[in-house]
Amino acid sequence: MTPSDFNQTMLNPFHIEDLGAGLTGSSREAEFLRGLEGSYRDLYASVLSIVGSRADADDVVQEVCAVLWEKFDEFEPGTSFRKWSCAFAFNVAKAHLRQRRRRKGFGLSDQALLKISQHQNAGTELFDLRREILERCLTKLPAKDHRFIMECYSRRTTLGQYARNHNTPITTVYTRLHRLRKVIVDCVQRGLSHEEP
Repeated sequence: MTPSDFNQTMLNPFHIEDLGAGLTGSSREAEFLRGLEGSYRDLYASVLSIVGSRADADDVVQEVCAVLWEKFDEFEPGTSFRKWSCAFAFNVAKAHLRQRRRRKGFGLSDQALLKISQHQNAGTELFDLRREILERCLTKLPAKDHRFIMECYSRRTTLGQYARNHNTPITTVYTRLHRLRKVIVDCVQRGLSHEEP
């Protein structure tokens, strides 16, 4: 199992992407599952940051998914499914912690939970913004450089394999990759500075 497979399994233990197989593209169920699939990692991470343990997070996320399905008629198309689902997740996780606090006699206050949730949401929004800007920066690269970056970062090949396949010294590959990373980082930083108010 690769680290990426491990992360995918831990952040998506129910393999939500498999649930949509066989559903028609326009059905209500398919629409719900597409939204859930696209926001599941953020939803799970949000719950985990509040409840603190994977076992509790698994239970809470299952409950959240059931609540989301029950309330799906209230979701406004065109708005962010991620934000909508994370708001429900916050409330369900908070209720879970209240129950645990009553049973065990200790736990985080509602204000502390709200701060955790706000930090989680801010981090997710910044990550989404960086990813969008990165995608724009990658499209600005010349086609040859874009292919090079994509090939170097694909999981199908290592830099050593790339160098051998292209009869290029490995030092040349590292130098080119370093130069392109700098171009991309500069582009992302410029993009972020333009996105700030």
